[in-house]
Amino acid sequence: MRAVVLFLSGAIMLGYLAIGFFFFRFWRKSKDSLFAVFAAAFWVLSIERVVLLVTQPADEIRPYVYLIRFSAFMLIIIGFFLKNRRRAPGLPPSGS
Repeated sequence: MRAVVLFLSGAIMLGYLAIGFFFFRFWRKSKDSLFAVFAAAFWVLSIERVVLLVTQPADEIRPYVYLIRFSAFMLIIIGFFLKNRRRAPGLPPSGS
């Protein structure tokens, strides 16, 4: 059963990395900061999967690993906030 868990965790980590590179490519084309934030958040999520794999389930530090996931979600929230904040009248929206 441990082998299946390791395999699936590796697959999830690889998916997070691929999605991060996908958003990074769109950021390079459009220079929209939201894509850069999404890329960073997915790369942080892939790091979280690696840290989760190397810690033992009985470790007391394991709950703190979820702070890494929390920081990735906070990156996404901050990215949305920065993208949708109000601009002064007459200015074009950012990223366009």
